[in-house]
Amino acid sequence: MDQRRARAEKIDEAIGVVRAQARAADRSMAIEVDAYGQITQIRLAPHAAAEGTQQLERTIIEQYRAARADAETQAHKVYEQFLRNEKKNAAPAAPPQPEWADPDDVQPVRLWSNTR
Repeated sequence: MDQRRARAEKIDEAIGVVRAQARAADRSMAIEVDAYGQITQIRLAPHAAAEGTQQLERTIIEQYRAARADAETQAHKVYEQFLRNEKKNAAPAAPPQPEWADPDDVQPVRLWSNTR
């Protein structure tokens, strides 16, 4: 169980650094989210509500969704890289074969028997 927990912590650590940002085209607001979709930062310009709070609400939701999708994509890439590295590091090396070994050779055959 400790190996599973350690592995989960390593994955969480690798994915935990992912951040994605999105900014409104009019630069009225910017938002940052982590790989889990949690808002880590939001910035509003002084003119953010100039077109009304409903427009600002829609803009925040749109930009949140864009940032979240980007963060999910980044997290997926980090996870895939983690798995590739894990597989590469865990792959056992093929045992060395003697120079004389021929993979097409058949197994030795007993030519006599000591049974009576």
